[in-house]
Amino acid sequence: MQFAPQLYSAALRMTRNPTDAEDLVQETYLRAYRAYDTFTAGTNLRAWLYRILTNTYINRYRQAQRRPSEVELGELQDLYLYRRLGEGSGASVSAEEEALEQFVDTDIRQALDELPEH
Repeated sequence: MQFAPQLYSAALRMTRNPTDAEDLVQETYLRAYRAYDTFTAGTNLRAWLYRILTNTYINRYRQAQRRPSEVELGELQDLYLYRRLGEGSGASVSAEEEALEQFVDTDIRQALDELPEH
């Protein structure tokens, strides 16, 4: 594939992660293949591919910014333990209940509380 090493280098500078850079280059070639009919023969193919690479990176970044942050269950359990140790509380509240209190809207929490146990 023509320009693959140069595109990978640019993608690596953008993402700072080899796996993400490989994915970005792969998606760039896929988008270029799909849009090849819009490429004007005789123009700079390398510049066209770099523009697709850059736009793809920007789109991924914007999507990541709009996506709510994900929290691992282990992180929630660590947070729960940290808070329990800091408070010195003997109350028995699970990590899931703690997460519900912090991350779930009041109306949703109330609806969940009203559901039967089974």
